[in-house]
Amino acid sequence: MHEKVKTMNYNNYSNNETLVSEIGLGGAQLGLNAASWSNLLEQSSIHMVHQALELGVNFFDTAPIYGHGLSEIRLGKALKKTNRSKVVINTKFGSTDTGKLNFNTNYIRESLEGSLKRLDTDYIDSLIIHNPPST
Repeated sequence: MHEKVKTMNYNNYSNNETLVSEIGLGGAQLGLNAASWSNLLEQSSIHMVHQALELGVNFFDTAPIYGHGLSEIRLGKALKKTNRSKVVINTKFGSTDTGKLNFNTNYIRESLEGSLKRLDTDYIDSLIIHNPPST
């Protein structure tokens, strides 16, 4: 059992009214075998997100490449009954859910639409490029 956090600090996020927690949850581990985590079960992933919410975390970062889309799917399931306006979701483009790289500007919309579908939401709060090439 974890100790309850006494205070979570929040800051403004972009131009919207949602305050974002200074501590966020990175979603790489929510995907199967992602970031060297060994087969984290779906229910454990959902429980991890719920515990983060209980502790005041409302910033969640994910990407299509994490678990080949599984991280986004699990995060979407975990947040399904949460007031969407109270959480901040960041995802990425460039490293695809198939494991390939695609930094073509024509691919951004397709990547975003895939993430929205996997997250089961109609918007994300930010979309950033994931591991862009250095040249």
